[in-house]
Amino acid sequence: MTKIVPAVKGIIIHKQRLLIVRRAAADFGGGTWECPGGKMDFGEFPLDSLVREIKEETQLTVSPERLLYASSFLTHPDRQIILLMYVCSTNQTDVQLSAEHDAHLWADESTIRQLIAPNILADFEQYDVFSLLQP
Repeated sequence: MTKIVPAVKGIIIHKQRLLIVRRAAADFGGGTWECPGGKMDFGEFPLDSLVREIKEETQLTVSPERLLYASSFLTHPDRQIILLMYVCSTNQTDVQLSAEHDAHLWADESTIRQLIAPNILADFEQYDVFSLLQP
């Protein structure tokens, strides 16, 4: 049975740094770095889902500013993720991770390029994410 999963992620920027989180070893995709966010619940609006997921994963309250891009990829031959990536801001920097993640960084472009998965990096380059880190 094929499955399509809608998901939302936040590009959270604070003082020219972008928040990335590392998935816990026991979780799906363990050890990989990503932006916080997750699956939308049935009947939930994308922005409500985004704010909820980021709060659950990091304890940060964010303000979504705009949809930056939409992407799609397979996590399994019969499981497709439809991803909505939003630019967000926050005045908070004290991240408190949920059990889904075991590390976080407020990272600059060089660090992100070293740590982030190649498919995410390709999207970041295509949609000019790194220009958001410029003063």
